[in-house]
Amino acid sequence: MKLIEGMKTLKVIEKKMQHNAERINQYASIVSTERPIFGTEVEQRKQLEYLIQANTDLATEYLKIKKMVDMTNLKSEVKIGKDVFTIADLLQIQRNVAKLMRLTYNSLNDKLAEQRLMSMRQQATEKAPRVERMYDENRKYEGLQYWQGLEDEIETRLEVINATTELIEL
Repeated sequence: MKLIEGMKTLKVIEKKMQHNAERINQYASIVSTERPIFGTEVEQRKQLEYLIQANTDLATEYLKIKKMVDMTNLKSEVKIGKDVFTIADLLQIQRNVAKLMRLTYNSLNDKLAEQRLMSMRQQATEKAPRVERMYDENRKYEGLQYWQGLEDEIETRLEVINATTELIEL
């Protein structure tokens, strides 16, 4: 089974379990003056037990497939440029790490120093103050390009990775 098939199966199982839970809710009780939906109380109780067992079996299958997906994500490596990542790494980079790293490099600026300089100009000083950058502007842009490029590459590669990677059997 491919990774994408495993993830789709998880969603199908979730829907089945939700549907069964709705049915369990519907069959779980009756008013004493009502006739049971399944004819007799005994039969209705059997149907409830069947649905509970079905969800128990589905939960077991869900956990098995989820472990396989997780193991595959943790152990399967992908080379992007000169770097090697696991699929789990790629997912975390895509979800939040790339954004945080872009924020890091975008924070390399002189805006606050410029604001402080503007307030200092009103004061008389011997030597005119100026803003000095404590960072390398080229390194900033290289970092921004790297993380944006990595995020773009992940976006295009994940679909193919998910469609071509076999789930790791437990």
